[in-house]
Amino acid sequence: MIYFSNLVPLKKKMNSMFHTLYFEGTRNCNLNCKYCSTKSNVKTKYPDIPTNKIIERVFKPAWDLGTRMIDFSGGEFLIRKDAFTLLKEANDIGFRISLVTNGKLINQKMIDKLQNTLGDNLLLSLGVNSFDEKNIETRDYEAKKTLDIINLVERNGIGINMVVTIGKFNADTFEDTISYIDKLRLPYNRTPFVPRNADCGSLMFDKETMRNKIHPTLLKYYRGYVSYIPFFLNEDEYFKHSKQNREVSLVPTNPSVGCWVGSFYGINPEGEVAPCPLLLDHVSGGNVYKESLYDILYNSDLFKNIVDRTKLKGKCGTCKYNYTCGGCRVMAYYQSGDVMAEDPTCFIEDLSEEELQELEEKTYKNFKNYNRMTAFGGVFKKD
Repeated sequence: MIYFSNLVPLKKKMNSMFHTLYFEGTRNCNLNCKYCSTKSNVKTKYPDIPTNKIIERVFKPAWDLGTRMIDFSGGEFLIRKDAFTLLKEANDIGFRISLVTNGKLINQKMIDKLQNTLGDNLLLSLGVNSFDEKNIETRDYEAKKTLDIINLVERNGIGINMVVTIGKFNADTFEDTISYIDKLRLPYNRTPFVPRNADCGSLMFDKETMRNKIHPTLLKYYRGYVSYIPFFLNEDEYFKHSKQNREVSLVPTNPSVGCWVGSFYGINPEGEVAPCPLLLDHVSGGNVYKESLYDILYNSDLFKNIVDRTKLKGKCGTCKYNYTCGGCRVMAYYQSGDVMAEDPTCFIEDLSEEELQELEEKTYKNFKNYNRMTAFGGVFKKD
């Protein structure tokens, strides 16, 4: 038996960690977004990893170590010639399937083909940064077209998740955007805007923007509780509702809250593996086409350290919400160059005891709603 520590057999931990893989299957794309994180906004034609290599080096090992959901992304994953072969193989193995798409190729014919391949095992993840004319500045796609796709997809009975990338450029409209998504009764996740492959660091939000414009909205709508920071949930209250084993859990995964590092991981089109998709192309625990996925996730220094939140630095390391929040490792990295540094956008030290207590109570109230939503909707296909 291999051990993660000197106390707990690794096998007991594997089923609760790394349950979701964000798989970037290609850098090629059919849009030209100005700040594209995967650098797909160039004329270069990128080579794609062969089909069988992905199946043998990614899909099968991922399933064996406990991953149960794959988010297929790019670029635009659907422009891969073997896209449906890969989707079918992942579906046959047993993964829940999420397709992160810009929507340009989504029409009735494409939906029919997806449903013929996957049945009802499909979630479409669509992006929008605002529902006004400014959306096209960062998404290269009109918000109205995204709304039309939402209507089409819902008519076909397919689940939808919305992705909102948040930066200084849309902080003022963030409340309106999330309110509209909530009226559509759609789950969503926020993604912090970072300069992964573009010189645009000035557009990242700061602590003041987080406290005054972003966090009040995140706190308010439980359909987005899947992942946001700072997350003021008392650890004891989390375990009142979680079925997770408190004695062996390094990070919250049932349900996942706060920073999702340890719940998911990302693999870029060349096979580099990072604890978060937004860290891809910058930090890596290893290349899955050269090393085993198991060794990368459980034996690399990067992954062993980052899932141990007792090793976090600064206020994140000593925070009472260390377990349920963990601070955003992405914002820490892009501001300091250190994935273990404190989250520079957290404002907890600026709060009075009364203000913090109020935020904790609101967080707990909506966490209970979110927990019921995840239990009702289900996260994984049953083995």
